[in-house]
Amino acid sequence: MDLDEIEGVKLFQIDDTDLKEIGISITPKDSYFRNKTVEFLIKFKDSYPITPPKITCLSKIFHPNIDENGNVCLNILKLEWNPIINLQMLILGLLLLLNEPSTDDPFNKSAAEVFKNDKIIFQQINNSLFQGK
Repeated sequence: MDLDEIEGVKLFQIDDTDLKEIGISITPKDSYFRNKTVEFLIKFKDSYPITPPKITCLSKIFHPNIDENGNVCLNILKLEWNPIINLQMLILGLLLLLNEPSTDDPFNKSAAEVFKNDKIIFQQINNSLFQGK
């Protein structure tokens, strides 16, 4: 599967002079974020692929695995990091994160509580955050 075959995903250059930063917009077709475009910034360090890139969510979002500052909690960026993980795998990880939020070890505890207890309110909060975008 090529990057351009992943439905709802677009890559964009942040800075034409800096190839270590890539923007990604993801518009899931099936999830609590259906038809909402969520943007991420991936910053590759000089030590990549030995060390994982830093991924930040640029969109305002209410999500158990994304904190208020946009920091993303994704297993493959932490203990499960392996130098064979490529951009496509990172994007698939972000898609999974949007499609299936995890409440096991949340970055945003209030989002995790709302998600566990009332998915309708969870979706309403995100709808209000994405209104007008």
